[in-house]
Amino acid sequence: MKKQLTVLLTLLILTTVSLSSAQEKKITTAQLPATAQNFIKQNFKGATVTSAKLDKEMFDTDYDATLSNGVRINFDSKGNWDEIESRNGLPSSVIPKAISSYVVANFKGQNIVQIDKKIAGYDIELSNGTELEFDTAGKFLRIDD
Repeated sequence: MKKQLTVLLTLLILTTVSLSSAQEKKITTAQLPATAQNFIKQNFKGATVTSAKLDKEMFDTDYDATLSNGVRINFDSKGNWDEIESRNGLPSSVIPKAISSYVVANFKGQNIVQIDKKIAGYDIELSNGTELEFDTAGKFLRIDD
């Protein structure tokens, strides 16, 4: 009985700690890291930030920004983008040239609507729903199922 009570108490404490450690709060554009603000100004001219959030977890902090043109961007704690999404297609300035060239040559008429930066490369989604994987140099690896 004592052992069960100890296990139950431990689970209760871990649950409480994990729930209290994750914090998401709305912030102003000025509270985004300078790197993120500059990225938005350089690549999404004319668009403004309509909402921004700080997502603070136990071991990680990131920022989410939604722009007036419908673009959603996730930034890491330093303001470097991790993920960009837009149903209208992304500007070529945010897509590595090798990836953009591959898509133009092999998927004519398709726009890149999402790009995720991963440790081992990039995952992208095209306007027709096709998902592609590339390495860090932009070399095509495979179609993701």
